[in-house]
Amino acid sequence: MDYPWLKHYPEGVPHSIEYPAVGLYQLLKDTASSHPEYLAMTFNEQDTTYGELNEKVDRFAAVLAGAGIGKGDRVALMLINSPIYVIAFFALMKLGAIAVNLSVGITGAELAACLNNAGAKMAITLDLFAKNLYRVIKNTCVEKVILHSVFGMEQKIVVDEGVLPPQVYADLMAQADAAGGPAAQVSPDDVAVLQHTSGSTGAPKAAALTHANLLASIYQSNSWVGAKGAGNKAVVCAIPFFHVFGLSACLLISVLKGYRMLLLPRMDAMDILSLSKMLKTYKPISFPAVPSLWRAILSLSDEEIREYLSSIHVGTSGGAPLPPELYRRYRSVTGSNIVETYGLSEASSATHMTPYPEGGPVGSVGVPLADVQAKIMDLETGLRECPPGEIGEMVIKGPQVMKGYWNDPELTAAKLRDGWLYTGDLARIDQDGFFYLVDRKDDMIISQGFNVYPGQIEEILKVHPAVLDAAVVGVDDRLRGQAIVAVIVLKEGAQAKKDELMAYCKQHLPDYRVPKTILIRDVIPRDPAGKLLRRVLRQDVREA
Repeated sequence: MDYPWLKHYPEGVPHSIEYPAVGLYQLLKDTASSHPEYLAMTFNEQDTTYGELNEKVDRFAAVLAGAGIGKGDRVALMLINSPIYVIAFFALMKLGAIAVNLSVGITGAELAACLNNAGAKMAITLDLFAKNLYRVIKNTCVEKVILHSVFGMEQKIVVDEGVLPPQVYADLMAQADAAGGPAAQVSPDDVAVLQHTSGSTGAPKAAALTHANLLASIYQSNSWVGAKGAGNKAVVCAIPFFHVFGLSACLLISVLKGYRMLLLPRMDAMDILSLSKMLKTYKPISFPAVPSLWRAILSLSDEEIREYLSSIHVGTSGGAPLPPELYRRYRSVTGSNIVETYGLSEASSATHMTPYPEGGPVGSVGVPLADVQAKIMDLETGLRECPPGEIGEMVIKGPQVMKGYWNDPELTAAKLRDGWLYTGDLARIDQDGFFYLVDRKDDMIISQGFNVYPGQIEEILKVHPAVLDAAVVGVDDRLRGQAIVAVIVLKEGAQAKKDELMAYCKQHLPDYRVPKTILIRDVIPRDPAGKLLRRVLRQDVREA
């Protein structure tokens, strides 16, 4: 391979990797066998070793098998980061079943559509979210529900006639066979996870990720930033496991390496005290986070940042572009670099990373990982490769790219062409081989004949001292084609009038990028991983 980015590979990182031809359950089996005493996870100050985790997985696999779950069956996981997610996930992998990852925030018709598209026979959730599930369950193919009772709320659930009431996880586990049964024969090409996309631009779609896809993803990332000889060090698991970034960078890589997972049930930037305490107490070596979480940490004093992040071997950022000011602040205070990543559900998480530890150009998402090919294709035909500097669509080929969209051969054919995944993300490459994310193809605004990329305007707005968060969308406009609308959240206690913000935009942006309208809101809609939900925002703007 003669690619310009290969010269930026960190020392010792291979250009190609040999991947084990196993199922994901083998990761847990191997670590539990070699280091049963290692701590697998800590949740609410309660520890579980890898030996204990494996035993619980065996028990729950027996429960699921007794409920009729076997190879190829789909089971929906509507769970926060908690021990039951880890146990349920690996129990499904042991049985050769398919985990249907669903955000705990999905409700109503969208939830029913996801369950039916997946053909989920069972759902596993917490009593906190069971009410949303039971509101639609009669209109789905879900036959059984297992829930973890946190507050005993299952006793208040109204169950319609003909619908089975939920079974309680603890009760089932108490009666389960401790020995469990043998693991199913799993091919690396078997589907392991139906990973629902964020729905940021439309209805969520289910990317079918195989065992081989997910193994490739974690082996690539580990070869790039993995610590050697780290033993049973800790990893902050704040990104939801139902998001592909959390699944890969937090759960799977931890089990592969024998790390201790510090489970945070909420990825809430406002809950900075819990996160700070965790960083200070457990001294983790890895901190994968999204920009909103980095913003919360980096808003602390220099002294606090150095204290809390002193043990971090690698801090990574993904899920959305990292604002340059956060990258610079992290480097100025800690003396090291955040590793920015680019990836997507359809590629089992990361496909690009900035070089470690030296970093890359500010604003770059780095270079393709081992065995990944990437190029920028023109927007008009998708057939012409763009030269350096020209904005086009990012397309990717690699062993982590999905098998296709579940039950959607037409969309699969449109997105996967000759093995290349057309991501829908607008990007460019520079002369040196670094890639830069510009925006989503669907989010590009055409105003007064100009192509306008919302991210470029948002980046400028977020630099304003009074602005906490910003998002930009286009709405239909008779004169302009589309009008640019900026939605802004102000920092607590900040005072800034719309006229002042508009003047700021005119000072720092060319005329064709200046918003026609600025709206001030208390919050901007984002998914649990921090990704902006533009479709929800557009609806809000239209109704304003």
